[in-house]
Parts: sequence; C-alpha cells; structure tokens
Amino acid sequence: MKWFLVAFFSIYSFLHLYVFFKLIKPNFSTQKSIAFLVLFCVMVLSPVLWRALEAKENGTLTYWVAFLSLLWMGFILYVVFFSLTIDAYRGIVFLSKRLFGVNPIPTPSSRLSMYLVVFLSLCLSAYSYYETLRLEVIRIKIQTDKLPISKLRIMHISDVHLGPVMGKDKIKLIKEVWEKEKPDIIVSTGDLVDGNMRRKDGLANMLASMSASLGKFAVLGNHEYYRGIDQAIDFTERAGFVLLRGEVRDLGPILVVGVDDDDCRFFNACQGEIDEYKLLEKVQKGKFILLLKHKPRLNPMSVGLFDLMLSGHTHGGLYKPIGDIFLKKLFITDRGFLRLGSSYIFVSKGVGTGGPPMRLFSPPDVAIIDLVKK
Repeated sequence: MKWFLVAFFSIYSFLHLYVFFKLIKPNFSTQKSIAFLVLFCVMVLSPVLWRALEAKENGTLTYWVAFLSLLWMGFILYVVFFSLTIDAYRGIVFLSKRLFGVNPIPTPSSRLSMYLVVFLSLCLSAYSYYETLRLEVIRIKIQTDKLPISKLRIMHISDVHLGPVMGKDKIKLIKEVWEKEKPDIIVSTGDLVDGNMRRKDGLANMLASMSASLGKFAVLGNHEYYRGIDQAIDFTERAGFVLLRGEVRDLGPILVVGVDDDDCRFFNACQGEIDEYKLLEKVQKGKFILLLKHKPRLNPMSVGLFDLMLSGHTHGGLYKPIGDIFLKKLFITDRGFLRLGSSYIFVSKGVGTGGPPMRLFSPPDVAIIDLVKK
C-alpha cells in the first residue's frame, strides 16, 4: 500500500505540473501562475485531507471535501487528455510541413488551446457526472432444466463503493429496483464498501431493509481489503448479507458458490478456497450453480462446472472507449452477458464509482436475472 501511495501521488503531481507548464505558465502573469500553482498543490494533497476528515468527522464536511477533490481529479484527467490530443495534432502538422511542405489546418495558439481544452474538459466532466446519476436495469432470462421450480429471480448489484461520496442516494436507486422487481435472491459481487463505515448505521439499515425470500449473499471485492477488511465484513453483515468466503450454500432450488477476491493474498486475509475450480469440482452436480466472484477471471477448467457466474470490478471500462482497450485484455469481458460452453457469465458495470464520480458511455447498472424452468 505504501508503494501504491507513492506511485499515486507521484503521477498525480506530474499531471498537475504538466498542466501548469503547458497551459498556465505560458498564458498568465507570474502572480496568477503562482496562485494556480498553490491551487494545484492544495488539490494534489486534498485526498489526504478528506481521508483524515473521514477518520474523525465522516459527515457533511467530509462529503463535500471528498466530492470536490474527486471531481477535480476527473476534470484534470480530461484536461491532460485533451491537451495531449492537441499536442499530437501539432506533431502531425509539424511532420506534414517537414515532409511534404503542407500545413493542412493552422494549429491553435497557446491561449486558444487552453480555452479549448478547459471548455471540452468542463463539458465532458459535467456529462460524465450526470451519467453516474441514472441506473440502468439489465434484464436477462436464462432457461434451464436444472430448476425444480417454474421461475427464480436474482437481483445482482456490484461495486456500490459506499464511502464518503457514494451513499444513500445510490442505495435509494437500488431500493427502487428492488421494490419493483421483488427478487427471490439478492447478490452483491464485491466493493460494496469503499470507505470508513463508522457512523454509517443508516446506510446499513437501508440495505438491511431489502429482503429476499431465499436470502442475500455477497462476496468481497478488492476495495474491502484496501479500506479495512474487518470493518467491511461487519458492515456487509449488518446490511443483511451472508458473506460467502470459499463456501457453497444450498438454497434448495439452486446452489450459490462464493470466493474471496484474489487481492486478499496481498493482505494475508484469504479465507477458504479462492480458486473457484477447487470448490466447483466438489459441488453436487445436477443443481443450478450460481458462482459469485468479484473479478471476471476464471480458471479455464471451471468452465462447464457452473451455470452462471456474476461479477463486477471493471465498471464497464468506466471511460469508453479508452477503458475497453485495457480491460478486455485483462478479463473475460469488461461488461455484459456472454456464454462460454455451457456456462453463462454476466459482468456488471457497477452502481457506484471508486474514484472520480464520473462515467463516460458506461452507465451504472443493476441486473435482474430470471431463471426459468425449461
């Protein structure tokens, strides 16, 4: 964790220095440039401030400091992206003039570039924040001959990231879906918690008020380990979920299998088997098997040993299409429903965000999955 923090603040500081020397210093007086530099220093260190506040106050002040800090983080990322895009265009124009003596379109001046970058970044930041406020309901129907009853409804949530910014508004959206759909089972596939959950009994009670006839089940994600596993487990259980940590539960109509996220190894906090194959090969065959796993990765030998795997973690790429380029190389898929042999897999885009409260063409979702007897 220490090296992660060193890397994070080094990169974050470098991004601000890039923006300062690229956009601020060439376009403002020395006095104004110094003022911007002070602002940048404050914003680089702002995550430290709201983490400190979270440990003590964990209320309205923490929310606003964290919200503005994370919103700024997303804005700066867009500023860097658009600034680099203009730099790339300038490079193309330079090569075109050098090689062919042609200047197709004049490059914008430094000041015009700054205005353009800031305008585009503000527009995209506003839209990206707006996209986090809505909740898509994904509907999936699976026919199976392994179901002893006519129909069973599963509600799948993932990556809520409850903490200083993500809170009751997100749970209200989830509850609206729950009240309308009346699921038989509710499952959470990790990263339910992403903050100090002391004095957050109200959030736990809101989640606990959501009942399901066959129960509520959850697995741990990577962020539960980052923020304190004992506190995360306590909150999840107070929210009414049964944590499956390398365990199998027989619910009658189906079996539910859950494993810890593999980041548990970095904290020496794994419980039970984290390789789903070693669990699945021992599971009773003939029943519908639901596998809960935070990251959409699989031991190849597991395919065919479960009927449906539910995962999250990827946030659907978060910023399409940039996120897709990397995530599709790391995981089975970064979003949606697919089939591998006789096994189905669904990867949620998640409900919340673990960083800036922004999404780009990757709206949050809750899945309603109907298992229907064939």
